[in-house]
Amino acid sequence: MTTKTARRPRILVAHKNAEWVDHAKTRLEQMGYKVTDCLELDWVADLMGGSQPFDLAAISSELDPAGQAAIMKMIKEGRCVTRLMLLLDELDSESMLFRGKAPILTHRISQDIHEFALAVAAQVGVPHRKPEV
Repeated sequence: MTTKTARRPRILVAHKNAEWVDHAKTRLEQMGYKVTDCLELDWVADLMGGSQPFDLAAISSELDPAGQAAIMKMIKEGRCVTRLMLLLDELDSESMLFRGKAPILTHRISQDIHEFALAVAAQVGVPHRKPEV
């Protein structure tokens, strides 16, 4: 008899706010996701280009233009199949226009981590959990 273990969805959470990232990571791990946190936004492109793809990358809108370009290049070349969620600190008219025309998800961060967790689950599904014995 063989048993197949369902792969846990991998989530990247990249933001400079260590407290928010810690709360988000804790909540997502409680739900069954495998979470990588990143407080150094310069590392995001390298993490996304790694050998183990993420199912979703929730990335701060504060990512510098070079990092944004590197990620978009990976996506365009088909080297990255990760869904992107742009974490917005403040909604301004430019962000709303971008949100309306781009295939990239946006989420306004707040202290309500539950809303973020629901947004993640809506994109990648809820992980299968083993029954507790």
